[in-house]
Amino acid sequence: MLVLPIVNKNRIMNVQIRLRNANKIRRGVCFDDAKESEIIVNREKFSESSYKESKEEKAPTDFIRSRSLLYPRNILVTTREENDSTNYDVYEVPQPPKKVNDSLDCLYGKAITDLRKEIPRTTKRGRYVSFEDLGIGECLTDDKIAQLQRIVKDERDTSKWPILFEEAGISELPDTIHFLNNFECTLLSDYSIPETSLQDTLKSLEIIHSRDFRNLSRYYQMAKSNSDIYRKMSYVHQLIYSRPLTLIQPSKKSQKILVKKKNDENEFRQAA
Repeated sequence: MLVLPIVNKNRIMNVQIRLRNANKIRRGVCFDDAKESEIIVNREKFSESSYKESKEEKAPTDFIRSRSLLYPRNILVTTREENDSTNYDVYEVPQPPKKVNDSLDCLYGKAITDLRKEIPRTTKRGRYVSFEDLGIGECLTDDKIAQLQRIVKDERDTSKWPILFEEAGISELPDTIHFLNNFECTLLSDYSIPETSLQDTLKSLEIIHSRDFRNLSRYYQMAKSNSDIYRKMSYVHQLIYSRPLTLIQPSKKSQKILVKKKNDENEFRQAA
């Protein structure tokens, strides 16, 4: 499970990131022509390619793109085997969106790898995602955002924006937003920490500088950095589409509770 730590309203929240429309189409199967943790594109396998030896996070993305040039079909991804058998699950995944930069291809690759590392019917292991480490924030510079702001303000004809963005060298900004819309980001509502509580814990551990301190400190810095980059992405989205970015959604559990509350309120009003 890919987890994005982020600061929001003085709380450290965790957001699960997964590929949108990644559907599990088989459970508990084992095929002769497919291993566990495999990627299959047009019958070609990741395990039999040179990309398997690469340590780069974008290697799965590079493999998928290279094998999809002529026939861009959906991709099959197998999970790891179950703990007590040789069976695994199978996902069907859409083609990756148009390439924007290596950083976003690394994020897509991490999402594919996350499916490959899944062990069916076991607790999912969380793997943190840092926008900064991936380099996603590098194109979201203040200068580029200022150029975007000027174009949007001066040119009211939105049909001319793509050309103006390209001429200004800032096409990566809208393209980044479009790419990220291919991910489903769900708030893990049961896992949040008051920012002040984490700060107090770090302060108490700072004197011993233990492994716990270093891990918590990195986690906090990652959450703050992710928050800063997400804020910039949200501002870019607001400039282009005149509405806030809603990439992060509440969990289904929270949605059910909200619907129940609204229904209870309606029943109360009707009874009154």
